[in-house]
Amino acid sequence: MSDYQPIQCQRYDFIEIACMRRYLLSIELNDQTTLVGTAIDTKTQADKTEWLIIEQDGQSQSIRLDTIIAITPLTANAEFGRELIAGS
Repeated sequence: MSDYQPIQCQRYDFIEIACMRRYLLSIELNDQTTLVGTAIDTKTQADKTEWLIIEQDGQSQSIRLDTIIAITPLTANAEFGRELIAGS
């Protein structure tokens, strides 16, 4: 995978809110796919890459933040709507 490109701090805030509230998210990725899962946590690896951990059907999955184009909460009364995360 290419070199990691950190996301903007204000975009990271939406990821953190989603994790704290355990929002069910629709996650648009830069490879044109969309995932749906519950935001659980974030992590930073030793190589400084940052990841969103989601749960899908009882399984956890890690998604590198710079591959996420946008997130949209599917949870009722979420604190935000569709938010662009990485990319243009």
